[in-house]
Amino acid sequence: MNKYLKFFLKLAISLGFVAWIVFKTNWIQVLFYLREISIWKLVLYIILIVLGMVVSSYKWKLLAEFKNIKHSLWDYFRFYQAGTFINNFMPSFIGGDTFRAYQIGRSEKKYMEAASSVILDRVTGFVGSTILVVLFSFLNIEKILKINVLLLVDSLVLASLVLDFFIVKFRKMAFWEKISRFLPQKLVKLFAELDEYSGNSHILAKTIGWGMIFGVVGVAIPNLVLFWALNLKIGILNYLSVIFLISIITAVPISINNIGIKEWAYVTFFGAFGINSAAVVTISILSRFIQMIISFFALPTYLKSKK
Repeated sequence: MNKYLKFFLKLAISLGFVAWIVFKTNWIQVLFYLREISIWKLVLYIILIVLGMVVSSYKWKLLAEFKNIKHSLWDYFRFYQAGTFINNFMPSFIGGDTFRAYQIGRSEKKYMEAASSVILDRVTGFVGSTILVVLFSFLNIEKILKINVLLLVDSLVLASLVLDFFIVKFRKMAFWEKISRFLPQKLVKLFAELDEYSGNSHILAKTIGWGMIFGVVGVAIPNLVLFWALNLKIGILNYLSVIFLISIITAVPISINNIGIKEWAYVTFFGAFGINSAAVVTISILSRFIQMIISFFALPTYLKSKK
C-alpha cells in the first residue's frame, strides 16, 4: 500500500507540473525549434551523455572498490545504465539503485557494502553538484541577488550543504550510539558501512571531485550543445549558475522520474535570464527523450539479470 500511495502522490505532482507546462508553453514554437536542430549536434549530445555515464560509473567503481567489491568498469557501466533504464520505465516499483546494489553485491553476498556504495554514489554526486551551484552562484552573485527565485533556491542548496556537514558530525557524537539501539539492526549495519566512508577523507574528496567532473561533462556541456543547436544566447556565468541547480532539483524524488519538475525548472530558472520558455521546454523534452532511448539499450542487461 505504501508503494502505491507513494506512486500516486508522485503521479499527482507530475501531472500538476505537466499541466502548468502545457498551458505555459507555445507548442507551435516547440515544433519550430525541433525542426531547427541538426542531426550531428544531437549525435554530439549523445556522445557527451554516454561519456558522463562512464564518469559516473567510474565514481561508483571507486566507492565499491573501497568496500573490496571488484568488477570491471564495463560491468559498472552496464549496471548503471540498467539502473537508469529501470528508473525511466519502471518508476517507484523497481528501484534502479536497488538493482545496482544487488548486481554488484550478489556474487560475494556483500549486499550492505554494495548498498552503501550506491548511497554514497548519490551523496557524492549531490555534494559535487552543490559545490558547483555555490561556486557559480558566488561568481554570478550580482545577477543572483536580483532574481528572487534563484536567490531563494540557492540559499536552500547552501543550507543543505551545511546540513550535510552537521549530519556527518552528528554521527560521530556519543549519544548517537544510544539512539542506534532503537533502530533495526540492518539499518544500524548500513550506517556502520557508511561510517567507513566518512572516516576516509581521501575517498570522499576523490569521488566528490569526480561528481563535479560529471556535472561538467555529463550535464553542463551536453545541455550547452542543445542551447547551441537552437541558437540560444545566454551568458556562460548565467548558464552555469542555473544548470547545476536544475540537476539538483530534478534529482529530488517527489515526482515520477522528475516529469514536470524538470520542465518547470528549465522554464523558471532560464526564463529568469530571458530565455524563451518554448525553447527551454524543447531542450528539456529532447534531452529526456534521448536519455530514455540511451537507457533502453540496457534492456538486455536487465532481462539477463532477471534470470
